Amino acid sequence: MNIHDRILAALNWQEPDQIPLTTYNWFIPRGEKERLLRESGVGIVLRPAAHKVVHRQVEITTREFWKDGRKFVRKTLHTPVGEVYKTLEPESAYDTSSWIKEYYIKKPDDYKVMEFVYKDAIYQDNHDYIREAVRQIGADGLVYVRIAKVPIQEMLYQLMGFERFSIDYHERRDLFDSLHNCMLERYEELFELAIDAPVEILLFGDNITSDVVGNERFRNYCMPIYQRLHHRLSGTGKKLAVHMDGRLASLKQAISEASFDIIEALTPPPMGDVSIKEARKIWADKALWINFTSSVHIEPPQAIEAHTRQLVEEAGSKKGFAIGITEDAPVEALERSLEVISRVLQDYR
Repeated sequence: MNIHDRILAALNWQEPDQIPLTTYNWFIPRGEKERLLRESGVGIVLRPAAHKVVHRQVEITTREFWKDGRKFVRKTLHTPVGEVYKTLEPESAYDTSSWIKEYYIKKPDDYKVMEFVYKDAIYQDNHDYIREAVRQIGADGLVYVRIAKVPIQEMLYQLMGFERFSIDYHERRDLFDSLHNCMLERYEELFELAIDAPVEILLFGDNITSDVVGNERFRNYCMPIYQRLHHRLSGTGKKLAVHMDGRLASLKQAISEASFDIIEALTPPPMGDVSIKEARKIWADKALWINFTSSVHIEPPQAIEAHTRQLVEEAGSKKGFAIGITEDAPVEALERSLEVISRVLQDYR
């Protein structure tokens, strides 16, 4: 069984020859180590969007600047109703992401600007790129589409940040919900493009953690959207996944009621707060494509092996279970860790 078929078999509750092991494509630099890891069974995962965005009237400018020896990037959205900007600091260790230092929404007037940005957008399909990615990855992994976070999570993580989100949710709900509803209306087009994409899995990259989203917002703002898209996937053979990499204990009941197929990036203790054994019991209808506990990557090989065996034993079956790497770790540590995990998983063929 090749890696591509192994991943899909596990996530479709079939019996793979062994538990799949995957990593996002940018975590392991191309080279000898990467080749040897792929040959040992490590699958490459690529997550393009199903859409591209162009604008009619919004002008986007980007400039770099340095402050106190640190590089920053400022992205400004210019619209007929005003301007908003965010400031990013590229992550220096691995150069795979950026930290948002200033968010687009800083004051009430910024809401109308962001609504204009969403209404102005034209969404085009990205299917040619996806088909080429599928061709290139071939049997060595899986390509699936990453839909934008559901609107409330996108607002939290990309548009306003924790403090502004918390204040405005309670004190400016009219503005908050107006933007949310505007985004949700445009998401209908994103759903269509994602459903038509030539892939087997669609993902909401929601970064769910119960400490932040809470039961009320999860039930009122997230679950209805999951249900809407999941219903539209009925009969297509495609699966819906949600990226849930945070602490999930207080959302256990809500997640069990939510309509989707795969919990992606579930992180076991000691980083997360729901064990694999418990997750298999309370979310018995959802496949688990977990994030291997990130803190363990830097442990000695014996500790990595013991932790891997514990995860496999708690999973209890190869059906509906896969192990992924969804968080950065030092490259050399990740290479060593993947070697150990891959070797251990071969013992459970």
